[in-house]
Amino acid sequence: MTNANVAAVVTASGGHELTLEYKGGSQKILVPEGTPIVITVPADRSLLVPGTYVLLAAQVASDGTMTALRIQASKDGVRPPQ
Repeated sequence: MTNANVAAVVTASGGHELTLEYKGGSQKILVPEGTPIVITVPADRSLLVPGTYVLLAAQVASDGTMTALRIQASKDGVRPPQ
């Protein structure tokens, strides 16, 4: 995986063209119209109600018990990316 910074955003036919700059180069990609863009923000347990879509990362101990390391929950109809 390479981390990049968004250097420019241009409206293009069918979406937005992003110029990504990273160590050793840059690349332009087209993000189609309608592509969901989400941001992760801190929240509290009030989002965790029946019917809420969640995505989580868990660690399994040697005895089989699981501990959630991170939980992402849907909010305002937006689901976390899979």
